[in-house]
Amino acid sequence: MSAFIQGSYWLGVRSAREALRQPAIEFGNIFIPLFFFAVTVGAIGEASARAFGVENYLAFQLPVAIMQGIAGSSGSSGLATVTDIERGYFDKLLLTPAPRWSLVAGRLGADALRLTVIATLILIAGLLTGSGFASGPAGIIVLLIMSALFGISYAGIGLAIALKTGSAQAAQLGFLLFFPLLFLSSAFAPKEFFAPWLEFLATINPVTYILEAMRSLVIEGWDWGALVAGFACIFGLGAFTMTLVFLALRSRAAGS
Repeated sequence: MSAFIQGSYWLGVRSAREALRQPAIEFGNIFIPLFFFAVTVGAIGEASARAFGVENYLAFQLPVAIMQGIAGSSGSSGLATVTDIERGYFDKLLLTPAPRWSLVAGRLGADALRLTVIATLILIAGLLTGSGFASGPAGIIVLLIMSALFGISYAGIGLAIALKTGSAQAAQLGFLLFFPLLFLSSAFAPKEFFAPWLEFLATINPVTYILEAMRSLVIEGWDWGALVAGFACIFGLGAFTMTLVFLALRSRAAGS
């Protein structure tokens, strides 16, 4: 266990330093969600109360912006891993006595810190523009924890693809998958106002429940049912994606 913790720590420090050396890479992951946030609220906000009963559409959209930023930034894990593979660095790591899982755990740990910073910045922008936060400071902490856990879970898709293929183009598919999941959720309106077929897809979409859990913290306060459902979806997604990462890592280790 100590070897795993030590290996994860130093590889996490390396990943964090990579991010600090290239902060401009994260600019788009903050600007683009905030741009869509402003445009969507500006286009729909005035009509949201009459159209589907949402009084504070800015607060309704804030979790969407946070999840967009998190999903966009979480793709960096896969791309950075592809770079290590192409340079031969990852193969060198496989030859060390470090536990195999620490090779990805360190990067994911650094990602958790990076994604928390991105979520915090988007949250601050929302608060400054009047979103409010019904659950108070404790709710903000819960939302940031939820954001980090979702980011780690979602990063597993791109990371698994990167380990399996070693291809940057393939690893980018992990981020592209988020768009249909987002648009087939309750991102822009309550699902009760959707056409029946779209309401069904939103109901079986885990992103819907994560969004609703975050919204409960922003708009309503402490809705424990929504929070349990949201965390359950995050942990379910994480179990699935980390299994893919484990299998891809084992395959790459066996082939090295």
